[in-house]
Amino acid sequence: MIDNKEIVALIPAKDDSKRIKNKNFQTLSGKSLIGRKILQLQQSKHIDRIVVGSKSEKVLDEAKKYGAETITEHEYEYYQSANKMIHNLVTKIQTDIVLWAHATNPFISASTYDKAIKTFQQNLVNNQYDSLLSVYKIQEHFWTERHTPLNYNPYGEQHTLAKDLPPIYAQDGGIFIQPYQQMLENSYFFGKKPYLFQIDEQEIFDINVEKELYIAKALAKYYD
Repeated sequence: MIDNKEIVALIPAKDDSKRIKNKNFQTLSGKSLIGRKILQLQQSKHIDRIVVGSKSEKVLDEAKKYGAETITEHEYEYYQSANKMIHNLVTKIQTDIVLWAHATNPFISASTYDKAIKTFQQNLVNNQYDSLLSVYKIQEHFWTERHTPLNYNPYGEQHTLAKDLPPIYAQDGGIFIQPYQQMLENSYFFGKKPYLFQIDEQEIFDINVEKELYIAKALAKYYD
């Protein structure tokens, strides 16, 4: 809770990833990805409830084992667009603020979640931004698919070092926060004026393919 507003962390979860079998049940340091995420969110000072949404009873049972609330998604909801999936999940809860999280970001700490929540609320009160999404900064020399430079001139008199290029921010999918009613209305992860919350490099890791799972297991031995 922050400023007397309840915060629900909402985790959508599948059990049938095409790229990694039983992805949310893969383990890091002895805990499943879904369990690890729930435990991280439970350590937050501001998150009041943690809700896992899935059509899989196996996923929901795993979530309950770690103390999360659960929402059963129906088959017809599960394969709709992301916007409809968001709307369907959000209609099944009631709160003031929604923090959207994914089990496949296994290294985001409770302190980072709390910092994001405080940043979101401060900006909301000051009417500067209406939502928050986590990003990471990239300063590299980019080229387009048409074989043309995107963000620098390689043919100038002096080469521009990567550190001197204007930064580009990539959305990492780790944290999305916005008011409940707004998320219900826009059926999306963030609003029209999102604050870009930069996450530390060691926390942005996202598991999408099997190679990344092996890397995450190695990183967990180091981080944990």
